Amino acid sequence: MARRQLQLADIADDLAAGQFWGLFGEVEHETLDFKGGPGDSFKELLPAMAMTDGGLVILGVSDTDGVREVIGCPLSQRVQDSITRYANQCDVPVELKPFRVDGAELIAVQVPQIGGRIVTTPDGRLLRRVGGDSQPLVGDALASFVRDRSRRSAEEEPLNRRFDPAEFDIDLVNAALARSRRPSAAEADLHSALVDLHLAERASSGDIEATTAAAILFARDPRQFVAGAAVQLVRRTGTGPKTGPTSDRHECWGPLEAVFGCCVEFIDKHTRTYEAVSGLFREPIPEYPHAVVREALLNALAHRDYGRVGTTIDVTVWDDRIEIRSPGPLAGHITIDNMRLEHFSRNRRLMRTLRSLGLVEEYGEGVDRMFQEMESRLMHPPEFTATPDSLTVTLRSQFLIDLDEQAWLLALDPWAGSAAQRRVLVELRRRGEAAKRHLADVLPNTDLDALLDDMRLSGLVERVGRAGGTQYRLSNDLIRRAGTPTGDKTLDRATRLLQAIEHHGSITTTEAANLLGVDRAAARKILNDLTAAGQTQAVGNTRARRYCPAASPPRRTTPA
Repeated sequence: MARRQLQLADIADDLAAGQFWGLFGEVEHETLDFKGGPGDSFKELLPAMAMTDGGLVILGVSDTDGVREVIGCPLSQRVQDSITRYANQCDVPVELKPFRVDGAELIAVQVPQIGGRIVTTPDGRLLRRVGGDSQPLVGDALASFVRDRSRRSAEEEPLNRRFDPAEFDIDLVNAALARSRRPSAAEADLHSALVDLHLAERASSGDIEATTAAAILFARDPRQFVAGAAVQLVRRTGTGPKTGPTSDRHECWGPLEAVFGCCVEFIDKHTRTYEAVSGLFREPIPEYPHAVVREALLNALAHRDYGRVGTTIDVTVWDDRIEIRSPGPLAGHITIDNMRLEHFSRNRRLMRTLRSLGLVEEYGEGVDRMFQEMESRLMHPPEFTATPDSLTVTLRSQFLIDLDEQAWLLALDPWAGSAAQRRVLVELRRRGEAAKRHLADVLPNTDLDALLDDMRLSGLVERVGRAGGTQYRLSNDLIRRAGTPTGDKTLDRATRLLQAIEHHGSITTTEAANLLGVDRAAARKILNDLTAAGQTQAVGNTRARRYCPAASPPRRTTPA
């Protein structure tokens, strides 16, 4: 779920402590910081926030030994003068709002995001927010950041002509206003609504000038304002690298959210969805994780250089991969090597609105999420290729394990184990039991002792035997959660029944017999063995008895 950047208008004049912590949380991040008062660290915080995404500083909260406490910071003349002096030294216009928490007076300081110029500390250092810290930029990263930030982004340019409000989708504009907790607008008030969304500016003449970002987000046909504001999609037969025959071609254009949906639909149409059987259940498995495709497309739409007039985003779906190419080089200080950890928004207005709409998560997490999702399926990681003119991401349909094993791993989610842990689990599922030497063949150059100890402490695997005869196998708890095929048909049937009970809430002997294709006596024996082992509980008399998860009340449902 995306975290919406809080504004001064979101803060009530009087809050209880629980309401305060519920509104802000206790964890600092790029757009939130707590300070006891406006000291020297506050002076560094202002330019760091201004050079990242802006944000709020709450004065009157201490942090002692990692424990945050409301201590108060009344807006006295001295405090106000200190805040104003630091803001003027950094040339950052700030807004203040005093409010109370359980009677204690605090101050919220709204720091704007500054574009088109560089803001430094009074001693000349350039800082940016990374998580809850203000960190300096140095060397090549500093030079790259200054070059990019000093140039006015194309999204900030005024539109090339006056527009008719009917050319914009007012419903989408109102959706963005609602997510920003602002009142809806009529079509006649569109210009003012765009100002509220930071997508238009009032000129010195008093006229309102909408930005390119407004057209990209909400115009019914942004191509009328921004040449190339579209996505070209092609399905090519073969695996390349030479150009293969084209089997389908499509152009997506319109408001950015509609373009995104159009691209997803095309990719879904031209990629496969497999169906694998994991124990009792059938699992639909898309060829490419939906979250990865989503992030790759949104990154291209949100971060492309819209100043490269006439160039489009190009998406090519091959038999073995998807390639998404967006115009423009990597922005700011971002490189192929640091893109999983760092973030920089070329189009900050677009990103702010996309975040408020819930289309993007926290800044800087998208690329890392792509790697994690591919890793969770034990797929080839995303590939990024950067040139002075474009950025291309390649997603490959290559798997280290078969589809049945992928479905089995999906049954473990939302467990976020590492790729190495998942490889161990798959190997143990294949073998039943395995010694370290067998696992070393699958995971060479891995500290297996540390890995297996961690998995054992996490309840994923069990160790059996001693010394040279030590073997590892899947834990009973993990088998219950996801099941595993073994040579023991009775255990396999027990696993299927445990899955069915977990899924449906309870099961009868007759239902179990029908499920397994055995007689009632055989089914009853397996169910009674599970009950004796403490993995299920029997509820009711003999004729109406149902078997439920251990220590759980029954739910009377019939397996499909």
